Amino acid sequence: MSRFLTRIVVRMVIFSIVLGVSWFIRQQKGATTNTVLPASAQAGSYVPAPVAGDARQTWGRPETLPDHFARHGSDFHARDAEDYAAQANAFLQRAKANGLPAKRDRDGSLRVYDRATDTFGAYNADGTTKTFFKPGSPSYFERQPGETVDLRASR
Repeated sequence: MSRFLTRIVVRMVIFSIVLGVSWFIRQQKGATTNTVLPASAQAGSYVPAPVAGDARQTWGRPETLPDHFARHGSDFHARDAEDYAAQANAFLQRAKANGLPAKRDRDGSLRVYDRATDTFGAYNADGTTKTFFKPGSPSYFERQPGETVDLRASR
């Protein structure tokens, strides 16, 4: 093989490796936020998720978190239960910032839905998470109990 062809092949291999590594890094960085947040939320109104370990403070009944993660974590490509809980908390913060559709029940429970991502979250009166998942039914939120509330007004 001529020296010219060898250089071309080496450059193509190096380029392929760099391209593959950069793709992998982007996938790892965007795996949690891109699945939950639309582009408009990523552009500036997104409130960062709590750091690992915060699930004890953001999940209403921590003993139920492993089960919820097992059933719904894959909906959000969550790495683990902590990541899933963090995404649920970030969803509530984004809902408040962007005024997503929400209902409040008599006991103070809050239910939030984002039609664009088919994401549903239910939260206790103290703001801790009850559940977080993708219902897969356009009418799921409408069937939930509670009175409609404007989350931007109640922050």
